[in-house]
Amino acid sequence: MAKIVVLEIGRPIVEEVKQQLGEPFKVISYPRPIIEAEYPQILREAYKAIREASRGGEEVILVLSGPLALAFQLGQLVGLSHFKIHVYQFSMGRYREVPPVTRDVMFSEEDSKWRTAIQI
Repeated sequence: MAKIVVLEIGRPIVEEVKQQLGEPFKVISYPRPIIEAEYPQILREAYKAIREASRGGEEVILVLSGPLALAFQLGQLVGLSHFKIHVYQFSMGRYREVPPVTRDVMFSEEDSKWRTAIQI
């Protein structure tokens, strides 16, 4: 069964996550405004929680609420690993899974012509 990791920045979301998805494995909570200087510590906590949740090949449900730049940086960190992550976001009153992005989707046949042209 997938383990839920919640990253809540700026406002609490964990109770709604519990109602909709179940009990979180880990919650990284900063229910207040943060400054950019705090990003490294928050990213360390989030990455550690994802790593712990994924031990043994477990799938991870990652629920994010916070600054876009922080989410992007977390994606950069996680992208270097081989975690099985399902990302959820709040949409139309519910937490919904975001479709996964794969290299196949990113580099379709149509895109391969463009990539070849750039390499020349």
